Amino acid sequence: MRRVVLTIGAAIGFLAVNIGMTACGADIPPAPKASTYAPAADLVKAVDDYIAGIADILESQEDFKDLQAKVIKDAETIAVLALVLGLHDENTPYKAAAPALIKAARELSAAAAKDYASAKKALGALEAAKSSVGDPNGLKWEKVASLKELMEQVPLVNSRLKRNMRRFERQAEVTAVDSAVIAAIAQGSMANLDETNKPENAEQWFQFCAAMRDAAAQINKAAKAKDAAGAEKAVTALAKTCDDCHAVFHPEALGKTE
Repeated sequence: MRRVVLTIGAAIGFLAVNIGMTACGADIPPAPKASTYAPAADLVKAVDDYIAGIADILESQEDFKDLQAKVIKDAETIAVLALVLGLHDENTPYKAAAPALIKAARELSAAAAKDYASAKKALGALEAAKSSVGDPNGLKWEKVASLKELMEQVPLVNSRLKRNMRRFERQAEVTAVDSAVIAAIAQGSMANLDETNKPENAEQWFQFCAAMRDAAAQINKAAKAKDAAGAEKAVTALAKTCDDCHAVFHPEALGKTE
């Protein structure tokens, strides 16, 4: 299998609108513009890398057998990244393609859970969706991915973030993309309140998601400014938000893996 370096990690994010949307009976609080926590260019890079990584796996049925769970997880992540790009305040070609990308990514996730042939066919549809032109105005705040899959993606991305802090200058671009994806996952996960083990704790869930989003956004800003000290501080803050959340919403309920 040819090697593809995946420069992204877990995530989803949505551009806030001026009204709250309901998650398990609770109104999701308005969020800042997506550009302030997940720049569109970083998310476009993430989508492209995820699709390339899945294509790499699907070159071989044996690779698929070993990495089937990864294909599912990455497809779920693509769905939420496409949603934030569709609702983003910055324009990219994936804004118009977002409706088709979301649909195709969800179909790939379901197909990958079945068999290799189904996954291969669904990948072709996802790749074609990149150049589609739809109406992103029809998109709205809603759950488009599994919380379990998203939360299993986060520690993978976070581990890469920590490793790349040792070579911060050289890996600043990778760090920016990874942090944008974590910020997007954090913001978008607000819509997955019903999948937590304590859906009655809506306010705490929203607060934890926002804190995670904001810490990741600070890493992104520091990476773009080549501010190593600022990035280190933000990485520490990000870890604390995860620990704080897991103290209330247990890791096993969120699908967290070490």
